[in-house]
Parts: sequence; C-alpha cells; structure tokens
Amino acid sequence: MNTTHQSLKPLLLTWLWDILYTLDGQRNFVHAHGLSYMDIAKEIGADTWFLAEIKEEKFDPIAARKRIQQEYEHWQQTHHFAQMWAQAVPTILRDNVADWQKMFSLNDVEVQIFLFTILLHTQPEMNRYADLLESLNEQKVYHVLSVLLRLPENAVAEALHPRAKLHNIGIVNIDRSDDYYLRQKVELLSRRFAETMMNERLSPIEILKQHIQLAPPTALGIQDFKHLGVLVQAAQMYLQQVFERQQKGCNILIHGLAGTGKTEFARVLAQSLNMELFEIAWADENDEPANRHDRMNALRMAQNILAGQRTLLMFDEVEDLFDREQHEFSLNKAWLNRLLENNAVPTIWVCNQVDLIDPSAVRRFDMVLEMSIPPIAARANMIRAYTSEFYSEQQIRSLAEHDALVPAVLKQAHKITQYTSDWDKAQRGELFKTLLRNTLRAQGNHKPLSSQTKLPESYNVDWINCKQDLRAIAQGVAKAGRGTLCFYGAAGTGKSAYAAWLAQQADRPLIYKRASDLLDKYVGETEQRIAAAFAEAQTEQAVLVFDEVDSFLQDRRGSRQSWEITQVNEMLTQMEAYDGIFIASTNLMSNLDQAALRRFDFKLEFGYLRGEQAWAMFVFYCEQFALWREDTGSLKTELLRLKNVAAGDFAVLAKQARITPFESAAAMLNALKLECNLKDGAKNAMGFF
Repeated sequence: MNTTHQSLKPLLLTWLWDILYTLDGQRNFVHAHGLSYMDIAKEIGADTWFLAEIKEEKFDPIAARKRIQQEYEHWQQTHHFAQMWAQAVPTILRDNVADWQKMFSLNDVEVQIFLFTILLHTQPEMNRYADLLESLNEQKVYHVLSVLLRLPENAVAEALHPRAKLHNIGIVNIDRSDDYYLRQKVELLSRRFAETMMNERLSPIEILKQHIQLAPPTALGIQDFKHLGVLVQAAQMYLQQVFERQQKGCNILIHGLAGTGKTEFARVLAQSLNMELFEIAWADENDEPANRHDRMNALRMAQNILAGQRTLLMFDEVEDLFDREQHEFSLNKAWLNRLLENNAVPTIWVCNQVDLIDPSAVRRFDMVLEMSIPPIAARANMIRAYTSEFYSEQQIRSLAEHDALVPAVLKQAHKITQYTSDWDKAQRGELFKTLLRNTLRAQGNHKPLSSQTKLPESYNVDWINCKQDLRAIAQGVAKAGRGTLCFYGAAGTGKSAYAAWLAQQADRPLIYKRASDLLDKYVGETEQRIAAAFAEAQTEQAVLVFDEVDSFLQDRRGSRQSWEITQVNEMLTQMEAYDGIFIASTNLMSNLDQAALRRFDFKLEFGYLRGEQAWAMFVFYCEQFALWREDTGSLKTELLRLKNVAAGDFAVLAKQARITPFESAAAMLNALKLECNLKDGAKNAMGFF
C-alpha cells in the first residue's frame, strides 16, 4: 500500500498551497457555509479558522479565500521550492530517474515531469490534493504542471507531446481520450512501475523485465509448420536481413483460430534464427489482466531499450489495440501507424480475429500469416514430439485425425504428462488421452478421440436406396477430383458410410465435421472455423464432409440476425472457391438456402431400404451370427411388411448381439421390428441424417 515519505511532506504541502491558491482549487475547498475536504483542512490547520462563524451560521466565503491567500503568501516566504525539490526527493527515486535520463538523454524538463508523475502515483496525499482541481483537459494539465514545477508551459507541452521522448519511451503519457482527474490524466508505464522506481534500485533493463517475459523454449520445430508453405522460409529470410541491416519498421501479423499454434510458431521462428523472443506481459504484478495502456507503454519501452539487440518482440491478443470500433483507436491510430513504420525491434503481432483490426492498419504489416488448423500430417508431427516415448506410430496417426487437437491443447496435456516418466507406457498414454479428452469437453467439443467415420468391413454400396447410380457418381467424382454433393434422407440410411466409401474410392483422406465442430458462440468465429475446415481439406486434398449443414445454409430469406446471413455467405464463398470434393448432409432439405442448392452438382436422397435390400442385409447378419434354424420364408414375409428399415438398424443389432447374442433369426427380427417401431418413417421419408 502506498505511504507518504516524511521527507516529502513540506514539498507536498507546497503543491497543496499552489493548488488551493494559484490554481484556484479553493473553489472546491470553500463553499457558502463552510469548508469541504476536511481531511485536507486539518493538514493546514484550516479546520480551526472559522469554528465560531460556522457554528453561528455567519461563515464568510470571501474572508475564507482571503485567509487562504495570506497563508499561501506566508508559506511561500518560509519555504523555498527549489531547495525542497532538490532535497526532498528520496535518493533511490532520484538515482533511478538519473539512470533513465542517462540512457535516453532526457532534458531537465522531462526529468522533473518524470519525477513529479511518480510522486503523483505513489503519494496518497498528492493524489487527494490534486482532486481539488477536478477533471482536466490536456491544456489544463500543461498549465497545472507548469505551475507546480515552476516551468514554462510551452516547455511542459513540448515534453508531453505524443512524439516526445517520455511518450515514445512509454514511461509518461497523457490520456487524450477525455477529461480526467490529474492522476488518471497523467499516466505512467504501469501501476507497478511507480512503486518500483520509488523503492527499488533497479536499472531500466531490470525494470523492463517486469513488463515483458522471455518466451520459454518449445518442443516444436520449423518442420511442424510446413503446412504454412513458403511463408515460413520467407519470414526467416526477412527477419535475418532485418537484423543484418538494422532495418526499422519490421512487423509480422499472425492470425487464426485460438489454439492453432500462433504463439508456438513465433517461438519456433525466433528459436530457428537463434534470437531471443520477449512477450509483452498480458498480466500485471497481481496476475490480473494488464490494460491496453500498460501494454502499449511496455511495448514502447521495450522498443527503446532492446533496440540493436538480437531480439524479437511478440504482442499477443492485439485485437483491442487495433479495434476500429473502439473510441480510443482513432486517438491511437497515428501513434500505431508511426510504430509500424519506425519500430526498432522486429515485432510479431498475434490475434484471433483479424476482421476486428482496421484495414488501414493491416496494410502496414510487412507479412500477414493465417494460422489455420494444422493438417493431419502436421498434427501427427506435433503429437509425435510430445508422445513418441509412449505412443506407437499407429496411435499417433489415429489421434492426428482429430482436428481439434491443436498445438495449445497438445502442449497442455504434455505439461502434465512430462512429470510421469516413471510410469509405464500404457499409463502415460492413457493419461495423455484423458487430459486431451477433458480439455476438449471443457471447450464444448465432445467428438471422440477415435475416428467415427471409418468404413465398416461389411460395407456394401448396394445396400443404399438411392435413385441415382452411386457407383457411377463415386467413379466420376474420383476421376474429376472435385464435386459438390448434398445428401439428405432418414437417419441411418447410409449417408456417412457412403461418404467414407466415396473417399476410399477417390483414394483421399476424409475430413468429417459435425455442426458442433464448427459452431461457436462468438460472432465471427463460426465463419473462421468454416474457412479453416475448407483450408485444411484443400491442404490435405481430402474429401470434406459437413454434417447438419442446414445449420450454416438456412434460407437467408428467413434470417433475422446478421450473423445468420454472414454464415451462409461464408459457406457459399468457400464452396464456390473449393477445388476438391465437398459433401453436405442435412435433416431439413426444405430449409436450405436456394442459392446453396444451385451450387450442388448432385442432390442425393437416401431412402429406407427396399424390400430386397432389407432382406439381403438380414440374411447377411443371420449368417454372421449363425442363426438359421427356422423357416426363412415366413421370416422374409414378416420382414417385407416393414417399410422403414435402414442400414443403420442392422448396425444397432450388431452392437446388441455383442452384448446379448440373439438366440434365433426370429429373435433378431423382433429386435429389428422394435427399432422400426421407434421411428415414424412412414411420415418422414425425408428424415434425418
């Protein structure tokens, strides 16, 4: 907690008298019936001046102001400011400020303003005294400081100009966004900075380290980011040239979905170039989120102190700094533009939502890298880096199929697992998978870690009821290497399995996205996830499947929210640009956007099995379970009466048989009837996926 240094008391009282008389703070101190701010009145003995008059309700404000003038003049005669200013400031503070003066060649005016600002932010009395002045605009601040420090007002204004040293270094800044009380108007680097300068003998570099963090080493390497293509090598070459030439204004923007490895890539990039990477701290000394002003000031200071060294700076979560919707952006825009043109230390800027950044700012970055969800091969490399001691190659590749296993999630699981080196491989592997699963579930992702889209060994495309020739369509799409298909129909009719079979025929991997994988509660995030899915599929040359596509392609004519329209627009844009095989499935075909329907090459309806198909599947599974012990003719007659049998029903029966085997074919038929009775197939020929 802040406490007043006793050596400073006469100096602070001198400033109080300046505030009361010269700066007319008495207008808030003296009112019609007495005095306000009684705690301040006691400090100067004013609480006893007019006791009788106040008691008899004969208080005279004019007489009170006259008394303040007299006391002010007496104080000035008995206390000499220059002498107090030279002697009262604590030695630690004066020595610390002297270091900054030497490092940055601060002039006397800048030093005095610097010292005063630290006292303003550390001495409780000074803050209370300044409250008598109430809210101040920029010009009034210059006047107040000129009076208190006995300096020319134009010299104060020059020292606090946005392009002057104090501001550019980041140690003292005027908040120009609105009128505030003096302490809020004249800002320091951070709350911790003032206390450190006052109480600890530290160099500017030591103080800087309280506001930036040396990035920890990473287990990943450049090879884990091959999916970024030539941009990786281009970034390395560019940064190397910048250091060799001592070039100013080097800035790289990395954006993409949360957890996709933006921070890790910045660390890998620095590591590959044998450079130190310092991250602007996102939390203050109390581990609370640092505000934008503190982070901007820390960035200014780091740019000045680290200039010329083989270092990189990283500024994460940069959206609120460049957010064009924020009132302060227009006030900071000129400074930000100058920074992007003249920063001495190459800086990597990281954000999740690039659309929040003003386009004029984006244009000023030398390179812009989009960090998409790593493709399967890259995910496998990252998983291998963390799990090679206890996972087989097959286990690594199986895990890599899960697209939510982004670098941030893998790193957190590794953070815990690395402390279990004395466990056996099976235990460590199970722990790693459990940590992944729990993190994903906490994020709302309940997709199993094991693949759910593998083709059953018993799969037969002839067991799909579709009017079109599915074999010919698969063959044509595989040959062309591209196509957009819409699947619709009742639950269990084989849409997912056919998508997997089509991918197999095309000799391409399958990327399967449910609505829950793509929908996000934050505006703009769903569109980013949709774009990232198409980008991943393009990189992998995969067959991309969107389940429940009606969530993204609902008819815009019925949309009430702007985000509903933007989601449809994003889907249509990605479909139009996608050079690959895209499959969409829906349970609400009639609700799809009309423009979207025109973009599908084929719209395939998957119906319940025809009688001969249902019987063929029944015979197959009876033979699988060795159940033939009765008259097949009567069984077939009973089965053909069922009109809503789906291929998925037999998958359910197979699961039941593994738990409690059927005693006969008739028992299996009864189980099939139960499944069919649970459906309203007769009414819903175009049902659910």
